[in-house]
Amino acid sequence: IDKASNMVSPLELHTKRKNCWVSFEGEVFDLSEFLDSHPGGGDLISEVAGRDATAELLEAHPKGLKIVKETLSAEEYKKFYKGKLQTLPHISTSELENHANWVAIDGFVFDLSDFLDEHPGGGHVISEWAGKDGTDAFLGAHDTGLSIIKETMSDDDLKKALKGTFAQSKRENLIPTTRFMEKLLSPLVEYLKVMLMVMVAIVAWIYQENFTADIVKFEDNDKYLKLLAGLGLLLVSKEILTFLKRKLDNSSWVYGKVNPTFISKIKSIVGDESRIYFQDGTDSAKRELDRHARDMSFHKPNSPDVVVYPTSPKEVQAIVKCCFESAVPVVPRGAGSGLEGGVIPYSGGVVLDLMKMKKCELIEGEMQAVVGPGLKKSQLNDFLQPHGLLFGPDPASNPSIGGMASTRGSGLSTVMYGTTGENIISLLVVTPKGELIRTRKRVRKSSTGYELNQLYIGSEGTLGVIVELVVKLYACPKVRCGCVITFKNISDAATATKLLMRKGLQSLCRCELLNADGVQATNKKFGTNLEAKPTVFLEFRGESQLNCESDARQAENVMKGLSAGYRFAENGSDLDKLWEARRGCYIAAMSYRELKGDRIFLSDTCVPLSKIASMISETESDFQKAGFPCIICAHIADGNFHCCTPYQPEEKSQVEALENRMIERAISMGGTVSGEHGVGVGKITHIESEHGSAHIHVQRSIKRALDPKNIMNPGKIFILPKAEGGRAIIPEIYHQTDSNEGKGTYEH
Repeated sequence: IDKASNMVSPLELHTKRKNCWVSFEGEVFDLSEFLDSHPGGGDLISEVAGRDATAELLEAHPKGLKIVKETLSAEEYKKFYKGKLQTLPHISTSELENHANWVAIDGFVFDLSDFLDEHPGGGHVISEWAGKDGTDAFLGAHDTGLSIIKETMSDDDLKKALKGTFAQSKRENLIPTTRFMEKLLSPLVEYLKVMLMVMVAIVAWIYQENFTADIVKFEDNDKYLKLLAGLGLLLVSKEILTFLKRKLDNSSWVYGKVNPTFISKIKSIVGDESRIYFQDGTDSAKRELDRHARDMSFHKPNSPDVVVYPTSPKEVQAIVKCCFESAVPVVPRGAGSGLEGGVIPYSGGVVLDLMKMKKCELIEGEMQAVVGPGLKKSQLNDFLQPHGLLFGPDPASNPSIGGMASTRGSGLSTVMYGTTGENIISLLVVTPKGELIRTRKRVRKSSTGYELNQLYIGSEGTLGVIVELVVKLYACPKVRCGCVITFKNISDAATATKLLMRKGLQSLCRCELLNADGVQATNKKFGTNLEAKPTVFLEFRGESQLNCESDARQAENVMKGLSAGYRFAENGSDLDKLWEARRGCYIAAMSYRELKGDRIFLSDTCVPLSKIASMISETESDFQKAGFPCIICAHIADGNFHCCTPYQPEEKSQVEALENRMIERAISMGGTVSGEHGVGVGKITHIESEHGSAHIHVQRSIKRALDPKNIMNPGKIFILPKAEGGRAIIPEIYHQTDSNEGKGTYEH
């Protein structure tokens, strides 16, 4: 922007372009394009730095610069941040400077050492953001610091940590006078402004009522004075409404407390106290609350207030209704095998563990079954096998059927059976208000209004609780055969797969890929003996050995021009060990580098099949250039692949930069950031880039309409501002943690 900073008023700098203006070394820069192209880092920078938009803020608080550095490449960093930033003299006592864990709040100094030791995730954040300066000026100017403390600690923990008030400092030594006065007077000025306008209107009205010819000969203008007074009242009303709306817009969601009265209500609904756990000091309760604080991802855990195991739709209905009346958050949970933090209860409240709802009934005369949300995929197929039937979708983990519906998890057999969404005929759902609805009749065709079935499938528990499903079934195949095909490079493998899918082979059930790193990891972990080259695994199923082998030969003919090796297995069971190894790709990645403390970055991008060759090749090249293994396991015929990359905590920023480039690449190719794992909190910063703000606005509008109190799994898929025009802030608690506290155990 062709202006010096002394030509831009603080108000203009604050309001212009959604806080995208930043002043550096006497010049003003517009970072709109950067913020638009980096929605994750952009939102954080805009919220953390944009309120003041000063170089001093970034210089004073290295966390801001750290976010910038992790978001930008070296070239972009040089482009947007030229030269050194100005220094800001910190106003703090020498004591505060010498004690990183001392924090000044409202004129008092507190020692948070115990809190930082007990809460390594939140503690690390507080220490990084506030501890270096430890000044009330920082906490006062930037509400993020205080909100992190509040979100990390319960009220009791906060009181416990702050009870050690060991010093009271003079306020002028801790808070810059201007900042203190601004904090003190800003709300007062707003109220005085409204009151003054009300008084002016009242005086104007009284004045015109008593305005007679004895004072001034204005009898003929009396109607004009009344009109003027009326306009004054309208203006005052408008100002009052605007003021109140602004206050509401800036407020956050307020949830009810889980107190003994609320717990008593839940107990009266459930009856069996062995199915209710809360903070009562017992070891069993602590174990249950800790277990429900996480899923299988590395996202920061957070304990619920209550865990309940309902056993029927009516129980779920009564519990949700109670939560709605008390404004208590509800998080539905299945097997907990998710990888995006989708069932972590960041707002506390009640976790509904649905794993005791394992109903399983065949519908006579139909290829359908009625199942409970807590029934696992393998349990359903074990029940169906004696009847010669199976449930088609086949995720690599063993999730609950309800969880599969909530995230659209589909797995290895989508080529033949379709996605999970295509295999669910009807749902029974408890709405946020505690009402019970069926999404559609269990018929093949229906043309009677909105398709609510697909609305709830993939909603991740944010619109209601799935308490029953009607699923489509298939006859078990009589014949299985398969083949393993190796390629010189990943591009040839992807191109060959694209050619294969054009053939439309009826018996093709699975088409999976491991790249060279994936093959090496699998050999090492599971004792397989595959050549370390990109490898495609095919399985054919059907009623006739002849038909399956014929399709296998066609696959060989299509791929032989590009392949480097081909192995056929007449009996599909001969390849079962390889299929189990393919399922364990995530586990293999965890031990691939044999480095203690390795975490796993896991992607779930999906692109059109015509783009899969270039998408995987460019991603693999990008990771290899950065010096990271790129273990790819792909549902390649679906255009969906998972990149499993081990990394150490200090390498996190590099891996995140690689992820950002991969996601940008997928979106530019017409793809999606998540093919089957869902959004949860792990992909929350990317979905607006994929869909656009207008699309997300529609999704948020649906959420507001169905869940007006925002109690259903709040903070997942997107952050919902309380007011329609409010801005969504992504709190630090939603971002991945590298502490051991967030590490899940993957059950294979």
